[in-house]
Amino acid sequence: MSRGQQSRSRWLWLWAGAAVMAVAVAFAVGAHVRSPWEAAVANSRAHPLVTATASERTLVVADRQVTGTVALGRTQDVPAPSTDGVRAVVTATPVAPGARVRAGAVVVEVSGRPVIGWDLPFPMYRDLRGGVSGRDVRAVQAALRDAGVSTGSVDGIYGPGTAQAVESLYRAAGAEPPPVPAEVLAAAQDADEAVEAARIALAAAKATGDDEGAHAAVREATQTLADARRTAADAHTAALTPLPTAETFDLDGAAVTLVRVSPVGTVAEPGAAVAQVRSGAASVTARVGVAEAEAYAVGAAITVTAQVGEATTKATITTVGEFVPEATDDGAPPGYDVTAELPEDAGFPDGAVVAIAADDANRTHGLAVPLVTVREDAAGTFVLRLPAGLHDPDEQDAERVAVTVTSTGDGYALVSDTDLEPGDVIVIATSP
Repeated sequence: MSRGQQSRSRWLWLWAGAAVMAVAVAFAVGAHVRSPWEAAVANSRAHPLVTATASERTLVVADRQVTGTVALGRTQDVPAPSTDGVRAVVTATPVAPGARVRAGAVVVEVSGRPVIGWDLPFPMYRDLRGGVSGRDVRAVQAALRDAGVSTGSVDGIYGPGTAQAVESLYRAAGAEPPPVPAEVLAAAQDADEAVEAARIALAAAKATGDDEGAHAAVREATQTLADARRTAADAHTAALTPLPTAETFDLDGAAVTLVRVSPVGTVAEPGAAVAQVRSGAASVTARVGVAEAEAYAVGAAITVTAQVGEATTKATITTVGEFVPEATDDGAPPGYDVTAELPEDAGFPDGAVVAIAADDANRTHGLAVPLVTVREDAAGTFVLRLPAGLHDPDEQDAERVAVTVTSTGDGYALVSDTDLEPGDVIVIATSP
């Protein structure tokens, strides 16, 4: 082969080697460079970590009504008096059902004797007679004074002034005062006769002479007369007009209404109810949960609506009880028992179940998270929180934080009972 041919052959091999090398380099570079189509396919298969931040928010909630129960006051049965040997028969009904019962008025008459209603700090527990004393006597004296039938002192001793006030109370009610037992009157009469006999004996002793024996007889007769007078005074005190507990009834409040009364002629067992009264104002009570408590604070205006019928009224929350950790028997959650006083013309029956809505019940404030961050499993409700400061967090970096959802609205959930704090980063979506 000539020298020229060798030179050409060498150049051909060089060019071939360079071409092969160029193809290899191009293949290597192409293997590491994605086309726009390949990049789009890869992005469609990616699962980026999407997060949100916990924050304080005020939510607008569509329906925040609670259920309550109406009470038209405290009801009490008026029992038939227990009288030995006398049947309990309703003989008069001076107050009509639905009417107010004023203090000092006859609620019902049984076997010719009145049952007078009045307001005491506690019900009578014994018959009061002349000479007895105690806190119950003091309470009765104060009630008689408040009724305008006594101007005497409130000293806790049942004396002539108290007895006269009791007589005035009965007569003002159109009833005869309680009679004094015959044996007590007889004892007072016997005591008077003993005083008279002692007086005569003293006069006779004084007329017997002036010696030492006569003086001794006078001293003895004088002592006998003094003892007889003390006995007579006690007997007359015991014979003062009594106040039987069976003929009185504690009205337990200023606003008292007669609910029902047995018709005239009804024969009742002793102690059986012959009438019923209701005291106190009508009210409604409801259990509100923690989320609703702010809207149902004392002074909050509410609307009360009957679940059956068309009755509705406005009212104001008057009391809020302590937190009750147990649910009610009818399913109301743990929370606060709130009470509102109802107007007299509200029109709800006693025990009616009603719907209650506070004017501000559709707005509530608290720690909020997006609804899509709230998860639930067999262990409860939770969110996934990312530790602070991570540059490129992954699903495995998130920690479980338990939450209790109290209300939802506007795509958010208010949460409580949690370690979550405003500003915490929480996971919306993670890779499957």
